[in-house]
Amino acid sequence: MTKNHLKKIEEDRPTMKAILINFNTYGGQVHYISQLANALSEIIDVTIIAPVGIDKSNFLKPIRIIELKVGNVMNNFLVNTIIPWRPAIFLRALFREKPSVIHFTEPNLWSGILLPFLHELPVVTTVHDVHSHLGSRSLDHDFAQKLHVFFSDRLIVHGEKSREELKQNYKCDIIPHGDYSFFARLRSDEPSEEEGAVLFFGRIEPYKGLKYLIEATHIVSQKLPNVKLIIAGSGDISRYEGLIVDKRVIEMHNRYIPDSEVPIFFRRASIVVLPYIEATQSGIIPIAYAFGKPVIASRVGDIPDVIESEKTGILVESGNSKVLANAMIRLLTNEQLRNEMGFNARRKMETELSWRIIAGRTVEVYRKAMNRKNKK
Repeated sequence: MTKNHLKKIEEDRPTMKAILINFNTYGGQVHYISQLANALSEIIDVTIIAPVGIDKSNFLKPIRIIELKVGNVMNNFLVNTIIPWRPAIFLRALFREKPSVIHFTEPNLWSGILLPFLHELPVVTTVHDVHSHLGSRSLDHDFAQKLHVFFSDRLIVHGEKSREELKQNYKCDIIPHGDYSFFARLRSDEPSEEEGAVLFFGRIEPYKGLKYLIEATHIVSQKLPNVKLIIAGSGDISRYEGLIVDKRVIEMHNRYIPDSEVPIFFRRASIVVLPYIEATQSGIIPIAYAFGKPVIASRVGDIPDVIESEKTGILVESGNSKVLANAMIRLLTNEQLRNEMGFNARRKMETELSWRIIAGRTVEVYRKAMNRKNKK
């Protein structure tokens, strides 16, 4: 970012006000909006609108958070739509704040149907996943995304492939997913790295390819008896139980992992593996980088934009247990290579994935949205 850009951003501080809208109460999306909002608040005025009960622990105290009853999940979508004052309160809150720009940090069906009422305001939407994931509902995801793509003045994606697939080049900007270094500061009593420990972290979903990692771990165990696959995350594990040939090489934590425990798992790991069948991007990668851990991941979606193969990790063919096993053996038996990749990963996090840089680029997108709206 040039000095002129930084100067312009500083000039925006007293005049630009952004409302960031999130529809989650905890988890990855809340981590994302909290870190983005914290960085943005240093250069512009920021207000958050979120569902009642949002986890506020990672937001800086000066950031104002407005909690509202919104249609954030299917079991309350109809209730908060049929009760007429719920949408009205949401819209009134937006207009009362008199924002320069509104930023939806992900497409949402409930907000999508309200977008026509916001036509006077500049709107930005971040599209984290261009396509719905394998095993997830596609109808509401796809319809919500179409509404946000159509009504937004600017769109943010995390990689070139997403921009190509979205087919909205004229109003689409690429900004990488920021770092999650705050996890590394949550506690100081983390255990040390365990030899042979492989970490699969996050919610267990079909698209994440856990099947291939379990198979690869059993292959690796034939050469490295001390290998251990740590699976930490909530979700249906029953479909994988028949694949576990040797339970001694699998350590299961099939539950939601609170933020306070995240450092424990990443400190223990020698490597982090994302055997995804398909994906757009993943917040697990910046967490791994924050702990200086090399990442083995499938070459899918925008993941190659974040993992520099042979530098911060290794990219492999998806759906191939033998190839994955070979990559795991290579890293687990080469401490020097792991350390070099871990060092490069942390450095990438501190530079390219720094929230300060990302906030500056996001403000530039806000300005584009404002200019586009002014020209209409």
